[in-house]
Amino acid sequence: MSFVEIDGGIRAYFAQPEAANEMTPTVVMAMHLWGVDSSQRAAADRFASEGFATLVPDLYEGLGAPDGDGATDASRFYPLAKSLSFETVDPMILSAARWLKQRFPQTSTCIAGFCMGGVMALRRAHGYRDTFAAAAVWYGSLAGVEGAQIDVPLVASYGAEDKGIPVESVEQFTDALKVPHDVKIYGGAQHAFCDEERAAYHAQAAEDSWSRTMAFLKRVM
Repeated sequence: MSFVEIDGGIRAYFAQPEAANEMTPTVVMAMHLWGVDSSQRAAADRFASEGFATLVPDLYEGLGAPDGDGATDASRFYPLAKSLSFETVDPMILSAARWLKQRFPQTSTCIAGFCMGGVMALRRAHGYRDTFAAAAVWYGSLAGVEGAQIDVPLVASYGAEDKGIPVESVEQFTDALKVPHDVKIYGGAQHAFCDEERAAYHAQAAEDSWSRTMAFLKRVM
């Protein structure tokens, strides 16, 4: 578990299982608003403990981002997030997938993410079947995403009290899915319910969503 440099000098956090081999399943995790902070590194470590080699590229590379560890002022990160574009983010995510494939030649790879990273994961849950075998999403906005477009197996988790993602939109999205999926809405949970460093942390939803995600990915990958 350490930072590595991948294609083009991109800094990324990497965690792998102790018994990794060429067939080890892999995860590209798209970071959340706060960057590759302690919560994202902990998630990558947890994926690794479940048998998934995981890489989290720093999408703020070269932008002078502040340290996200322990940060509480989201306003410092909004301009950075808004500066990201498909043209800059997509090559980094695909580079991460290639880097994993080079090290684990017989792998199948999942795209995963929380919040902003969940949005990025959803955007690559259709049209990227040659790269990603599954997608795992935690409270990623559904704006502009149609369930019928999703073409890889999807596991997703949302909070019923998330003010930015209406329950009705999650239900409509889920009803339109045509791929194997497991989408759950957690009563009483807000946005960012998995992040222990945020006030919205909801232990029961966090643990159940993690268990569901692991079970689903181990079944479809």
